[in-house]
Amino acid sequence: MKKFIALILSVIMIFGLISAVSAEEDDIMKKYNTPFERGTVGSELFRIPSIITLKDGSVLAAADMRHSHGLDSPNNLDTLTAKSPDGYSDWEYNIVNYFDDYPNGADNRNSASFIDPALVQSEKTGRIFLLTDVFPSGGGAPNAERGTGCIEINGKKYLALTDGDDITDFKKFGYYISDFEKGFARVLKISDSSDTGYSVDAEYNLYKDGVPALMKQEETGKTINQNVFYIGADFTLFRTMHLRMRYSDDNGKTWSSPMILTQSVKAENETFLGVGPGKGFTTEYNGKERIIFCVYDNAGGAENVSTIYSDDNGMTWRRGNETRVRAGLKKTSEAQIVSLPDGTLRMFARCGENFIAYGDSTDGGVTWSKFRADTGFGMTTENCMVSFINYSKKINGKSVIIGSSGSNTKERGDGIVKVGLIGDNNVIEWLTAYHVNSGFYGYSCLTELSDGNVALLYEDEWYHIEYMILKISDDGKIEEVNGNNIVYEKNLNFFQKIGEWFRNIIVKLQILFNVI
Repeated sequence: MKKFIALILSVIMIFGLISAVSAEEDDIMKKYNTPFERGTVGSELFRIPSIITLKDGSVLAAADMRHSHGLDSPNNLDTLTAKSPDGYSDWEYNIVNYFDDYPNGADNRNSASFIDPALVQSEKTGRIFLLTDVFPSGGGAPNAERGTGCIEINGKKYLALTDGDDITDFKKFGYYISDFEKGFARVLKISDSSDTGYSVDAEYNLYKDGVPALMKQEETGKTINQNVFYIGADFTLFRTMHLRMRYSDDNGKTWSSPMILTQSVKAENETFLGVGPGKGFTTEYNGKERIIFCVYDNAGGAENVSTIYSDDNGMTWRRGNETRVRAGLKKTSEAQIVSLPDGTLRMFARCGENFIAYGDSTDGGVTWSKFRADTGFGMTTENCMVSFINYSKKINGKSVIIGSSGSNTKERGDGIVKVGLIGDNNVIEWLTAYHVNSGFYGYSCLTELSDGNVALLYEDEWYHIEYMILKISDDGKIEEVNGNNIVYEKNLNFFQKIGEWFRNIIVKLQILFNVI
């Protein structure tokens, strides 16, 4: 009997020890939650992830609020930011860009809209920049009119306005927004710069004789302020694509009035000039900090990357040169930048082939080498945003970059993250991929957290953004911090294997003849 009781006590002690170990493991689990779950701030759908780690270790993310629809512009889209003290939890929210010509949740292609956020923080001043595309009512990439929507007065460009409902015929635009003074800018006639009695505030709301000009919100009849981005306002902007910037000097708590950059960076022969969403980049050039964002246009028929950059902490912006691409890649568009050990900048971009394209710059991001395929990274999803970042730690004595992309060559799917070791002549050795999922994988964005782990925001469904935190081992192996790692197996039938064999032969020939 005594032996039996002793045995029972031993078993209890063993289970107690196991429980204690499990509790200890639970204590070190890196629990975290996604910043953009459905229903956040009343929006059911989100797209276009952007995420950066700030200088104080906190993390700032941004995304399109698509309310109850998932469509691109033209439609009802706004910009939401989420802030966490460490990138794990306790997200706080701020609707930074918002139009109320239509109510939240309205699925209407006549709405004014914001789309494609990109974030970056100045290393020197701590100022955070948020860049988005912005469209007047009914505007989007498919129907943006050619031009800047600006007129030149005494050598300076100003946003033009019309007092009619036709916002596509620039010949009918007879007014412009003058310079801002004390938070307001007058609306003047183009013909003689005479005053109309109207003005706009820093958010581009309209005033008549100093009193807010009002209108009815579509679908509800609610009284709202007129805005020059709204059709039906007394004065309205040309229906083309604009770039809009805000900055924050308090780590994303509050944001500046918007700056429209179109006058400085868009060409008159362009209809579309879009942000390369996700994140910008900072570098030192000629003794100054340079803030850089990737943009792309389709003026030449195919999408083509360039940059906009500022050397004065975002006060003025310039446009970099158009890039060139090897013929087999067809185009370049949404892109992100990393730095290489010798100071060269490398831009990775989506293209029209099942590879990631890249080009290098030695003049601070103004001009770039001809883009070619990074065949070492492997075949990827065609025409889908990619994300690349520098990583602070070295592996095998080499500097490291980390990249994210879909790997399904037929459709957006099968997400992967890879560690790249930068070797001689800036040749990158890509290590074995970590497979994020085996389903849908759309746009993604990476950032290194203050603890050395890497956060990944990615679209795991159409119109839903998931969140994952990865740890990088000393040998470059990647794992999800809580061990929730999927097993990915590429099971091909006989005919698929034959197809891949032929595809590999074609790729080798394309490389041999400098096609990609």
